[in-house]
Amino acid sequence: MDSVRLNQLGAACLIAVLVVGASWGIAHTAVPEPLPARPGVAIPRPPAARQGPSIDELVARASVDRGHGIAERQCAMCHSMAPGGPAIIGPDLYGVVGTHVGDIPGYEFSDALKAHRDETWTSTTLSAWLKGPAEYAPGTKMSFPGIESDTDRADVIAYLRSLHPEKPE
Repeated sequence: MDSVRLNQLGAACLIAVLVVGASWGIAHTAVPEPLPARPGVAIPRPPAARQGPSIDELVARASVDRGHGIAERQCAMCHSMAPGGPAIIGPDLYGVVGTHVGDIPGYEFSDALKAHRDETWTSTTLSAWLKGPAEYAPGTKMSFPGIESDTDRADVIAYLRSLHPEKPE
């Protein structure tokens, strides 16, 4: 076999590899691989180091007026806060502190919240809920992203505690 024939054979192999590679690249771009709806393996997060005062300490120093303002901006479009108020998109929040989670008469809660019925709305549970409803009760109907600031959550909790004939523990 002479060198011209070897060059032709090498060029044919190189062209074949380039065509296959280009075809794969075009196909992969045109039809991307879908990402899974949820990860196959849950990777545990390391526990966050608790810094600063507890939520109960923050609520003790919180501003009811500031909490009222935050609640008006972030909660009032979906929740009534008046005694005996109607359920708007979410339930009436008057007197919610101290009640069982997902157990307000006249409102149909998601199964995600009904799973927490043995819990009570305390400063701790309200803080967890307000920080991230979807993390507290995965599958909840509430699309609210949450309140990141511990101080703002404490102010809202102090305001919600003030919406009660008797302030519960």
